[in-house]
Amino acid sequence: MNSKLTCLLVGATLVLGGCSAVDRNEGARPGVRVADERAPNAGINLDTVVILDKALQDRRSSKLAIENSGARRTATGTLEVFAVIRNRTDHPLQIEARTQFFDDLPVPVEGPTQWQRVYLDPQSVGAYREFSTRAQGIAHYYIEVREGR
Repeated sequence: MNSKLTCLLVGATLVLGGCSAVDRNEGARPGVRVADERAPNAGINLDTVVILDKALQDRRSSKLAIENSGARRTATGTLEVFAVIRNRTDHPLQIEARTQFFDDLPVPVEGPTQWQRVYLDPQSVGAYREFSTRAQGIAHYYIEVREGR
């Protein structure tokens, strides 16, 4: 019985000691930028197109290729972004894309656009286009592509 009591007291001490350690870690903390050479694409790379689904971008048999992307100002001053996407399969694909717009800092200035469906015939090239709603303050874009849902 004495050894059971000792184990119980040691266990309680460990639990209470762990709780006090958690208390010291609570509260707001400053953001930390993680720079890891093993993961160079861990952050957002502005003015690019990112394929989100691993099934579309497998190293052995990539279904999609981004042939070209860019942005240009319209006559009204809004930003038009585009991506030229190649279907590298022998069957039709349905994909979806959306855009997030950023200012010079870069901070998001418009929420992400709605997912827009793009239909790609087998072994074909298609295009995705989107326009910002603001004419002022838009400097960068970030296009995300995923498999159609």
